[in-house]
Amino acid sequence: MDSNNKQLALQIKNHKELMLNGSNDISLTNILSSDACQRIVIECREFRDRIYTPLKTIFTFIKQVLSTDKSCKKAVSNIVAETLSKKGKRISNNTGPYCKARKRIPENTAHCLVKATGEIALEKALSKWLCYGRELKVIDGSTVKMTDTKKNQLEYPQVKNQKKGLGFPIMRFVVVMSLTVGVVLNYALGGYSGKGTGESSLLRTIFDCVKKNDILLGDRYFPNYFLMCDLKRIGADGIFRGHYQRKYDFRTGIRLGKNDHITKWKKPFKPEWMLDEQYNMYPDELDIREFKVNGNIYVTTFLNSKKYPKKELAQIYKRRWDVEINLNSIKTIMNMDFLSCKTPEMVRKEIGFHFLAYNFIRIIIGMACAKHNALPWKVSFKGTVQLVDSFMPHYLNSGEEKNKILFTEMMRLIIQNKVGNRPGRVEPRVVKQRPKDFPLLTKPRGTERIKLIKKIERRILRNTVEDFLIESAYALR
Repeated sequence: MDSNNKQLALQIKNHKELMLNGSNDISLTNILSSDACQRIVIECREFRDRIYTPLKTIFTFIKQVLSTDKSCKKAVSNIVAETLSKKGKRISNNTGPYCKARKRIPENTAHCLVKATGEIALEKALSKWLCYGRELKVIDGSTVKMTDTKKNQLEYPQVKNQKKGLGFPIMRFVVVMSLTVGVVLNYALGGYSGKGTGESSLLRTIFDCVKKNDILLGDRYFPNYFLMCDLKRIGADGIFRGHYQRKYDFRTGIRLGKNDHITKWKKPFKPEWMLDEQYNMYPDELDIREFKVNGNIYVTTFLNSKKYPKKELAQIYKRRWDVEINLNSIKTIMNMDFLSCKTPEMVRKEIGFHFLAYNFIRIIIGMACAKHNALPWKVSFKGTVQLVDSFMPHYLNSGEEKNKILFTEMMRLIIQNKVGNRPGRVEPRVVKQRPKDFPLLTKPRGTERIKLIKKIERRILRNTVEDFLIESAYALR
């Protein structure tokens, strides 16, 4: 074992006191100390005898994005208190060393750790959680905003119809998520607009995480001819909502039942991004099943109507809504809707560590469900975050035996936080709370700041002149 591996093993041994560990328990330490994650951490940089080692920095970054107070000052304060409590050693609460350590973590590290933890979660999934004995995955996209700096604006420009200085840089991301366990398997990042930044373009860069026998779900934006061919090529299947621009005539093709048929999709013209060799590999026609349930049209590669009834497939497709809930959990509960880092590289790291922290919570939920015979998608993510946050200080100040008791009790409490079952719930998209009576910013903040300073200076000058005149009047008397 070389010096780097020895140093990493020593770090993991020391950090195991921070969280519960054990061969039968899933914790952040166990996840990061797995063979797949160790190889990724080792590649970060050379290990030195300093406070913020790569593993320590990753731990702190994960806990920072899970915290309600995401400031670096809060993260460093926790390290200061933890070091003093455990080792009796006083260290500075200066945020500089921690921020530099975050910059030294390679950008690809967070991305690789997200993929590694996703694979770990799938390996531990129970067979009864599967759909038709197959893994259920979903694709979806969303956007995030970030601090308005020149570097962020240059790489991820704001929306074009906003005036310069009045908007925020915006980034688009696409995720492939497991609906069996709920973890993020892979993600792709891009600008909000421009060539190669659409959701379909980003999906092509991470499509390799869809494997043979997987069932892929997605909204009506994704089911194009080439994606459906790719699913058939690798031995996977998909269920999607039909795109509104496509014409559906159930009187044609092979009739399977009422509003249910197999039709042929013809190969479209070659897209600009595709090479001639790739385009020629696709068949000229593709058999696709189209069906209608409750007024909604679906397209799928499941052609056997007896084995896969349309109502059953439509019911499976309803699980696609889980990705909306999960992304909402990441963006609102974990506050990823607005990112605070000031450079594009750190913004991408920040997103990666949000997904990594999210996977950690989902793995904890999976462990609790496997232990207590529950379903992972029926357990509240926010409730689990609250429990982990409440139990964590007690883990840090308890022995191994006490930790096992705490962990067992936490597992029992996690499954009690169930997601509410509210079928048919309808809520208007309006808010009750009135906003504060501040006018909207219509000019760059710097321009408004200068204008305000001049206004204050004129007021001060006017008051000074008035005071001088009053004093002069009294002097003349």
